[in-house]
Amino acid sequence: MRYCPRCGGQVRQEARFCDQCGSSLTGPSMARKIRADSLSPKRLQAPPPRVSHSDPRIAAILALGPGFFGLMGLGHIYLNRLAKGLVILAVGVVLGVLTWIPIIGLLLLSPSDMGPGTDGEALVSAVGLFGSVFFLLWLWQTYDAYAIARKIQPSSDAVLPPPYY
Repeated sequence: MRYCPRCGGQVRQEARFCDQCGSSLTGPSMARKIRADSLSPKRLQAPPPRVSHSDPRIAAILALGPGFFGLMGLGHIYLNRLAKGLVILAVGVVLGVLTWIPIIGLLLLSPSDMGPGTDGEALVSAVGLFGSVFFLLWLWQTYDAYAIARKIQPSSDAVLPPPYY
């Protein structure tokens, strides 16, 4: 009895191609016989499918909540978009520091320090500039993580192909 060296299926003695996988049974590397007990079940199994996290709500929550404090990009990291997520995280941390420190400074200033030509005016300018960029990036990265998750999430009515064995 002959066995296909590629898939392990039984083949006729005179066959030139495997009936199951179609690989060639001729040639120097394919001419040897394989015993059926040497084929392990693990070798014949397909690798497990890659699991992708893709719940749009979780991606949006991870982008929205921590992103408000400068930890943006966590929704993208959750979706296995590591490079994009890490870049957004780095930019978000820098913008978060440049936004939140002036906001805290403004909260700690007395009303008399808020006039023209004071430290309060400089802090208000910093919050206006960096805060607007921070806010836009925060909203964009939340929407982007949600949209990516919606795109890669399998729909409930989709017909999935049978598993490969």
